[in-house]
Amino acid sequence: MTPSISRDLIRHPGPKRSDRILSARGTVTTRTVTLPRGSVLMQAVAQAMDDAGCDSGVMVLDGLRIGPYRYVMPGPSHDADHAAWYSAPRDGGSGKIVFGTAIVGRRDGAWWLHCHARWTDGDATRMGHLLPDDVKLSEDAQITLHAFKGGAFEVLHDAETNFSIFHAMGGMADGNAVIAKINPHEDISSALETLIHGAGFARAKIHGIGSLIGAVFDGAPPMTSPISEVLIPPGAIWNGALHLPMECVDPDNGQYAGLLTKGRAPVCVTFEVMIVAT
Repeated sequence: MTPSISRDLIRHPGPKRSDRILSARGTVTTRTVTLPRGSVLMQAVAQAMDDAGCDSGVMVLDGLRIGPYRYVMPGPSHDADHAAWYSAPRDGGSGKIVFGTAIVGRRDGAWWLHCHARWTDGDATRMGHLLPDDVKLSEDAQITLHAFKGGAFEVLHDAETNFSIFHAMGGMADGNAVIAKINPHEDISSALETLIHGAGFARAKIHGIGSLIGAVFDGAPPMTSPISEVLIPPGAIWNGALHLPMECVDPDNGQYAGLLTKGRAPVCVTFEVMIVAT
């Protein structure tokens, strides 16, 4: 899928923004935080963020055991108000997250998070958007927090997509990290390269989640659905060239993974990223 073709498949209801990438520079410190057994995911994350004293962050939830929990899958829109939507909420009993990323920022002044994950539940492997107020932690967990200061993710209404989603706000003149919101139809690989070159990072690690209008991989089957939920798993780096693995799920629970081919994975609704110099 190319950005020019993607506009024929996904047409958002609002006017196209002139600024296609919203970014904020700041400083990241990485620490281990404890999310306690029996707590609700959103409450546990909010406490960890308060304790860290940061402005926003990315939590790596790999290995987290959850249950009971609720989640949604990507789905088509049934009206003209949005170009894509979600499935009805689905319930799960007991799961272990294989790959999971939570983007943490503020909504109406309170902590909020946006989380995509791939997890196992019994013999099933599932992937989707975890609902943070409906996920209970079944064991204590030691989780990596990339704590960001100097800018923030803040939920604001996005006129182009008609969603209330994270926007990167504020920022400093310098720092070892960049957070960003990448807007619809921008090729995710090209957008990341633009951000990295702009920051002047020689080497970096990349974290993020979002949605794509199809995805072509190097040496793996493509995802052809124009509606999806995706996450960047561990191993995404810049070292003079972009190495960008991606995990994807479509509305029919088709799951895809591989190294993205540059120019063949445009953003659907949004993509939220953190890039940290190494």
